[in-house]
Amino acid sequence: MNGNGIADFDEGDWKDFYREIVSNIESFTQLTFKEVAAAGNINFKLVEGGGGESGVPGPGATTVDSIVGINSDVAGSAEAVRLGTFSLTWFHETGHALGLKHPHDVSLGPQLPGVEGPADQGTGFLNSQLNTVMGYTFPFLAEDNPFTAAVDFGTAVNAQPGSYGAIDIAALQYLYGTHAYNAGANSYTFSDDVDFNHGYTTIWDTGGVDTIEYVGESRVKIDLRAASLKAEVGGGGWISTSETLTGGYTIAHGVVIENATGGSAADILIGNGVANVLSGRDGDDVLTGGGGADRLDGGAGKDAASYANATTGVTANLANAAVNTGEAKGDVYVSIEMLTGSNYGDQLYGNAGDNVLSGRGGNDTLNGGEGADRLDGGDGKDTVSYASAAAGVTANLANAAANTGEAKGDVYISIERLTGSSHADKLYGNTGANVLTGGAGDDLLNGGSGSDALYGGLGSDDLTGGVGADTFVFKALADSTVAVAGRDSILDFSSAGGDRIDLSAIDANSLTSGDQAFLYLGTAAFTGAAGELRYLKEASGTYVYGDTNGDRQADFAIHLENGISLSKGDFLL
Repeated sequence: MNGNGIADFDEGDWKDFYREIVSNIESFTQLTFKEVAAAGNINFKLVEGGGGESGVPGPGATTVDSIVGINSDVAGSAEAVRLGTFSLTWFHETGHALGLKHPHDVSLGPQLPGVEGPADQGTGFLNSQLNTVMGYTFPFLAEDNPFTAAVDFGTAVNAQPGSYGAIDIAALQYLYGTHAYNAGANSYTFSDDVDFNHGYTTIWDTGGVDTIEYVGESRVKIDLRAASLKAEVGGGGWISTSETLTGGYTIAHGVVIENATGGSAADILIGNGVANVLSGRDGDDVLTGGGGADRLDGGAGKDAASYANATTGVTANLANAAVNTGEAKGDVYVSIEMLTGSNYGDQLYGNAGDNVLSGRGGNDTLNGGEGADRLDGGDGKDTVSYASAAAGVTANLANAAANTGEAKGDVYISIERLTGSSHADKLYGNTGANVLTGGAGDDLLNGGSGSDALYGGLGSDDLTGGVGADTFVFKALADSTVAVAGRDSILDFSSAGGDRIDLSAIDANSLTSGDQAFLYLGTAAFTGAAGELRYLKEASGTYVYGDTNGDRQADFAIHLENGISLSKGDFLL
């Protein structure tokens, strides 16, 4: 050290590491660095005291040179810097020399959104040292913090940056232009070896079909989403790392990485807006393709295709992906056993295997297909459908162990509604307010307790509401015909219990355009006017008749097994 506490770097590790830093800058800007013996534009020095500092001469100076000083006690060897806690100092002070300021410093211009001081993370956690080496804050552990170690691993990210962050890259490109780099097909591989524990590298790649690949046995999260540079979570990027690493990758704004390959554990792979190939390999993996027509290959294990981030409902079909819609459109499934829906109304279909279908938010329809399936509706009013079953089923929301046919072995979680097949089904509700839809075939529907809606559909159906104020729904004349072979029977209708017969979907007058309601006649005979409804009590029960064309003949009939008197209030007309 000289009398001012300043010394030159010796040739060796320190200089080598600075060469790596300037090489990083050259990879994404138009800047070119050339080493000179003296009188450089940027002068790197060792200093006494502090961690590091950078100075640019003020007004009136005769040079534009800047000085970057690193405390000799901090500097260490190049290897120690990479694996230690002070690589940030080297990047940070060099950033100052090139014109970058602190994200919290108002004296030189606006701060990052939501940042009022050095310790503020800011809007969307933008003021993190993994977004910008010019900040003073590490990422905090938080559910929606993209720099929590994969969020799902439950440990906070505490690694130093191994390159400039996405916000730094954008700022330096604004000042010094953009450089095309790694334009071919590149693979960004990381493992649990100590060499990858040097921090987070932000990928700058300007072309080709590229892959982030993990080689190892730990759980890993690979996220192909690039920094949005918006005031939001992910504005500075998303991390790719493993549960044992203190390093990994983020992706700079404007960079497209197409593919992700996991390791041998339970991995989380997240795509972006283009066509991705996500390969889970071994372990129980969760693959989220995002937008684009994605190839989702789970590999060995029980793997899930997830649409949890979708902004609208999706149709996702493991047996026939050609019918997919929304964010799932164009996706191809290989070795996928599970589907996870969005926060909206989804239609999820399994295949012949044992599937797990999770609807999450919204009013979802889950069709497990063959196999013993776990059907979890999540929030909303959710339906399990057997509409595609090749034979009739028994499906019981209160006691799934009694299920038969394609429903055998199925498990129901947060399911409120059942839809049968086009064959003879037996559908049973539970203590909640259920909707049971028989479809075609001679069905038996039993709502159980709770205020249920029962719709038999075509065929001669037996309808039991059970305890509660139940609604028996008829949507077309063919739902309950005059002929016995197609006539429905309500087995426990109770006016006092609040039961109702809903005919509101049937156009009472077929001779007039529009949808008219029935005129209730009680037990009086039809008058010859279209749109009349009457009932008769007979020894075999009570019969409800409707005349929709005014010919004084019934066009549909409903049988109530317990012969009772009815009133207009028993109907929704």
